[in-house]
Amino acid sequence: MGFLGRRGRPDRDHPARTTALVVEAAVPPEGGPSLGPGSSGPVRILADLGSGPRLHDGKIRMTDAHWLVPGMEVAVTFDPDDPHGRFEVDWESVPTIEARAASGDPALADPIAARRKVAHALGLTQADTGTARTERFQHALGQAASQPKPPGKVRAVALIATIRGRRRIVGDPENASTHDQVTYGRPSAAVLAVNIPGRAPYAVYVERFKCEVDLLEPLWMPLPALVSDSDPGDVEILWDEVPDHASQLTDRIAGSRAAQQARTAEVDAFGGQALPQPAQMQQLAAESAKRALQYVRDPAMRKLLIDQYRAAGIDVGEDA
Repeated sequence: MGFLGRRGRPDRDHPARTTALVVEAAVPPEGGPSLGPGSSGPVRILADLGSGPRLHDGKIRMTDAHWLVPGMEVAVTFDPDDPHGRFEVDWESVPTIEARAASGDPALADPIAARRKVAHALGLTQADTGTARTERFQHALGQAASQPKPPGKVRAVALIATIRGRRRIVGDPENASTHDQVTYGRPSAAVLAVNIPGRAPYAVYVERFKCEVDLLEPLWMPLPALVSDSDPGDVEILWDEVPDHASQLTDRIAGSRAAQQARTAEVDAFGGQALPQPAQMQQLAAESAKRALQYVRDPAMRKLLIDQYRAAGIDVGEDA
């Protein structure tokens, strides 16, 4: 029961209902405590209650079958008497993740366009967000179009649109020094965005998906794949063609340095005056980087990532 029902507010009081754009949302990992009615996770939405669109942070109910992804739109209800802007998602209007994949939900079939939609709604341009990820994907798609394919198969590029991951406890239980960690190296539910050159992208729900290679950015890494000519849902990831973690990190650092050099050149071209960047973009980038660093425990790898973020101009804090 939501806050409206708990407070017994009748419909005639007209609580604020609107459609919101999902900017960020938690995904319920597998392997943890049962996801009962009390389980919740963070969500960030962009909604307009009459005074212009603005960001709202809240908590959402988390279940095995239902979760949100950036770029999708959901019906929400705000409590008009809550100064903190508390809201609820109308879950009855949200199909299961499996049903959404089967129906071709655009936020799942084309996560790149979905993220671009979010960036546009936040007032960000391509100059703010960069082009490295899009260029990496387009390069992978070009390779898929040019490489030979085995009989009965077609080359494709898959993106992980969303994945639950599996929760595990790491550390030393005897010394009470443990923490939860979500790994994608164990089977969990996921949705793949499948891109076959020359065709429209589509989504495939995979009940037990496992990352055979440690991915630096699971939700952005283009994965080479083969798709059956007779069954579009039969998708095989070619893990042998995916660069290992060290290679991914090396490429990322090189890309960050190139971006920093390009920005330095732009500053020089403007007479040494630093080009402005939206504060909102800087904040979102820093928050995303800090979340990623939570799952990196190896000191050497952590230092490399921190140096990479800082080289790109992302402030992750002195104690990151």
